[in-house]
Amino acid sequence: MRTAIVYSETLVHFPADTPYQLALVELPDGERLLVRIAGPLATIGDSVRELPPVNGIPFFEVIS
Repeated sequence: MRTAIVYSETLVHFPADTPYQLALVELPDGERLLVRIAGPLATIGDSVRELPPVNGIPFFEVIS
């Protein structure tokens, strides 16, 4: 699985859905991906690692 650094993040509040975090992450090669964050909230500059996608949605988690 790949690792990345959080470039930007936001918490999404949508009616009838639990709030969730989206982040723009930067991979080591400079490519940026928009992903969902699983588990504890990420902040800008955090290291994250890829998890298996869910319904085609890429998920990453904070590396502790």
